[in-house]
Amino acid sequence: MTFLDGAFLWFLVPLVLFAWLGYREELSKRVPLHPKIVLESGRGKLVRLAPFFALGWMVIALARPVTHENTAIKAPSLNTLYLAIDASRSMMATDRKPNRYEFAKKAIESLVSQDSRHKFALITFTTNALILSPPTEDREIVHAALESFRPEYVLAHGTSIEALLRYVAKLGDEEKNLVIFSDGGDDGDLQSLVDLAKRYHIKIFGVACGTRHGSKIPHSNGWLRDKNRHLVISMQNPLLERLALETGGVFIDENSPDEVASSLLSSVDSGFMPDRMQQVRYREWFWLPLAIGIVFLLAGSLSLAKLRRILVLLPFFAFLQADAGIIDLYKLHRGYGLYAQHKYEESQKLFESIDPPLLESRYAQACALYRMGAFKKAGRLFAACKSSRPDIQQRIWYNLGNCAVKIGRYKSARDYYLKALRIKEDPDAKHNLKMVLFLIEKRKKIQAKANREVKAASSSGSSEQTKKSGAKKSNAKSGSKGGAGSYSASKATHMRRQKNSTASTRRHPLGSKVYEMINKGYVNEEKPW
Repeated sequence: MTFLDGAFLWFLVPLVLFAWLGYREELSKRVPLHPKIVLESGRGKLVRLAPFFALGWMVIALARPVTHENTAIKAPSLNTLYLAIDASRSMMATDRKPNRYEFAKKAIESLVSQDSRHKFALITFTTNALILSPPTEDREIVHAALESFRPEYVLAHGTSIEALLRYVAKLGDEEKNLVIFSDGGDDGDLQSLVDLAKRYHIKIFGVACGTRHGSKIPHSNGWLRDKNRHLVISMQNPLLERLALETGGVFIDENSPDEVASSLLSSVDSGFMPDRMQQVRYREWFWLPLAIGIVFLLAGSLSLAKLRRILVLLPFFAFLQADAGIIDLYKLHRGYGLYAQHKYEESQKLFESIDPPLLESRYAQACALYRMGAFKKAGRLFAACKSSRPDIQQRIWYNLGNCAVKIGRYKSARDYYLKALRIKEDPDAKHNLKMVLFLIEKRKKIQAKANREVKAASSSGSSEQTKKSGAKKSNAKSGSKGGAGSYSASKATHMRRQKNSTASTRRHPLGSKVYEMINKGYVNEEKPW
């Protein structure tokens, strides 16, 4: 046994001194000869010394006696890595396979999967910068944000590293590690970028997404050309390499995404490799000396008759508390029996009657609601179940995934199953995850087919409308009735076309507001790449 706050034990020294002085005072008194007075005198000595014993045990409780249970070794988390991916037109060049943007995307995915020690924030930038995922330790959020972003919805095609640095400077950490996945930039003043990075304590790690020999840029009409109709050849801008070296970072030029991730891991961690932390668990025993101190306090302040009454009543109070626990356990056991007999409604009511609710009763009630078909209520109850035990957490995530599948929220179900599998390998969760992924792909195909049909109907409707409007214009010249009919038919067709156009509008995965923010201030650029 050890003491976590052993300094409190020094208070025992004056207490022992005062207790010894009190005892000497009792011995020095002349004891009367009458037997009754002798007994009362002995009782008075206990009354005088009991408070010292009570204070002594309470001081020991303050020192927090503990026993060691186990020791866990844990690697500390490092700082946040800000991952910035260039979304400009030049990132569509094919000198990196399949193109520069996909190369950077795979490198980020590989880095996030391999590195379990950093937090990650995902930023995209062109002439403006925008954060897609705030600093987080959840790798799935970073992967989801990376998959959801669509560079084809970006209208600002240039690359401004200065705008990126000014955006990162506004973010939280005092010292920031910024990894830039880009083929260079439109900036020409290296010194101003270095000064800006040093002013805001930004260390830059550059990743070459372009090559030195360069490549043509694919375009809808073949290859991208400038205003003089000359082919545009995009090459790696050496500015990014010099910027990384000037700010104390590293420039990485590798041929595969996995090599990029490995080089980044070794480069980022080389400057700071903290020792592993020891996490020690103890069992607290402060309550034992505290209880002994309370007993001495009562013995010194109450008469022997009153103390005996309290000691006699204590088992009765303990029985009342145990009785309340027994009732809850009886309800729980009875509810389990009804659940096993497929009487889900009766078992659910019995679990609900346990107040305050236990973890077991809440979980069992959620299972009963799930069997009754109340999937939303069951999901809310599963989400309210909190436990520090990994096996229980795994069961909660698994059941939340089942509830999400039942109400058609396949993406949420996918996330829940992934969390369950991250805790423990489970064949049921793995099978359900495969089914959910299949359903997500099926829903995407159905939605894409519906969009194509609506678009085709809209285009055919517009061509028919053109013919009808021509015919109705000729009819309108012959008389006023024909003109009124033409106006009403034209108005109805216009409303129908507007409705079809709205229905066929594609929903962006991250929401149109995201692309509005990164396209903010977009103008017709002279060099849109």
